[in-house]
Amino acid sequence: MLDYPDQTALVEYHSATGDFGFLQEARDRVYNYYIFYGYPSLFADGVDLWPISTWRPWLTNRMTQPSPITLNITGGYDPVTKNGMVTASFQNDSSSAITARVYFVITEDSLYHLDPNGHEWHNKLARDFLPDETGEVITIDVGQTEDVSRNFTIDAAWDEDFCTIVTWIQVDAPSREGLQAGKIKITDLVGIEELVVNKIEKSVITLVNNPCSANNIRFLIELPQGTAYGLEIFDVLGRNVESYAGTTSSGREIMQLELSAADRKRVSAGVYLYRFTSKTETATGKIIVK
Repeated sequence: MLDYPDQTALVEYHSATGDFGFLQEARDRVYNYYIFYGYPSLFADGVDLWPISTWRPWLTNRMTQPSPITLNITGGYDPVTKNGMVTASFQNDSSSAITARVYFVITEDSLYHLDPNGHEWHNKLARDFLPDETGEVITIDVGQTEDVSRNFTIDAAWDEDFCTIVTWIQVDAPSREGLQAGKIKITDLVGIEELVVNKIEKSVITLVNNPCSANNIRFLIELPQGTAYGLEIFDVLGRNVESYAGTTSSGREIMQLELSAADRKRVSAGVYLYRFTSKTETATGKIIVK
């Protein structure tokens, strides 16, 4: 997880009765859903990875695998009433329908408590499942998007500045494969309006090489000569990574670019999202960087 701090959606479960931060929903999920080997455990894709030495290679390998789903998280939050709503939009990018279960959980960071095992600081601690740990089964047809919304309340005892909503979609047994996950800070929901993207039959922009390397991303743009356009690239949390603007020099051309982080170093491998806009067209899609 240390290798991918912004690309992993973690939830810390305190499932033993009497533990600091104990949550009954977390206990029910751990003991009813997993084969539990003991502490510390990393539950991933329905499996309790054991021993600890297996964690890093599993995660490193998993981060290179493309997801069949694009996830967008929107919503709103009122810091006065402590109430809000979050919506997860799951888009099926695969060639077949997907049936899986959607989960939401509120987590809190930067909690200090010295455990008997010496663990002092607790992050991504599960505070509340929305509405509970059983989730909701949805089916997404090919090329379609399913929206799942949840109302929530931030308890007065929690620090909203350190609270995050984590959502993920996961296949039921026997595979229990995690298909996609994301997270959004509660404070980032203040004042957010959902972006409505017009669907078009034929995309005016195509990612030629996907998966691709961060320093060789190529788009095919098909628009009339002299058309001004913009291209924005985001990480899975919705944060802008790069923005480009240009004008087509012909009706069909290749745009080649390099994706860099704020420090100008190459971005990490993983999934990124793009939004292409011109005066007449809008298109969105997913970039898989290897």
